Amino acid sequence: MEFTTIRGDLGAPLEDVAQEAVDATAATYARTPGVDVAATLREHLRGRGIDTTDATVEQLAEAIRAGREVRLGRHDGSVDPHP
Repeated sequence: MEFTTIRGDLGAPLEDVAQEAVDATAATYARTPGVDVAATLREHLRGRGIDTTDATVEQLAEAIRAGREVRLGRHDGSVDPHP
């Protein structure tokens, strides 16, 4: 999986920030199963200053929809990864 920063320092390792976006997306999907997971994930990534390929977004979105645990880095606890 390939991630790039779209603005300066993220304040944490890139993988940890990406993990927060994945966890936030998974939490949203758990509360609202009809949500567009790929669009939500891309929004969370970009909101945190990260960009990635469409293929990576789709791969992560599929894992979230399937209920698989996605582990890219460590989350800081601001999002419960298992709501």
